[in-house]
Amino acid sequence: MPHRLHKETPQLVAAFEKRLGNDKIELLSTADCLYASGSKVDFEVVRYIAHRIVGSARLFGCEDLTKPALDVQRLVENGADTDVVIQAVKKLADLIDRKLVEGIPGPDLSGLKLH
Repeated sequence: MPHRLHKETPQLVAAFEKRLGNDKIELLSTADCLYASGSKVDFEVVRYIAHRIVGSARLFGCEDLTKPALDVQRLVENGADTDVVIQAVKKLADLIDRKLVEGIPGPDLSGLKLH
């Protein structure tokens, strides 16, 4: 890994941790709205956040978040019942909390090709 990327890894991890915490808050807030409205927009917000978590969790080596986030994404895409989606969101939020306490490993940049 180039020296510059190695130096910037802690900042990348800190930014990911911050965004992950914000994603958790937004997921839970949107899930609360689902109870009241069942709005398609709220479902789409949940799907989008879960999709974003899938991608970044893979990059940062957080495979324990990837499957639960993918489950949330797929539940929304398949039109699952609101209660099922909310339960999956809560499970994902709990896992995010645990991951933030454990700490996030650095991103896997080994496959990155720089010219």
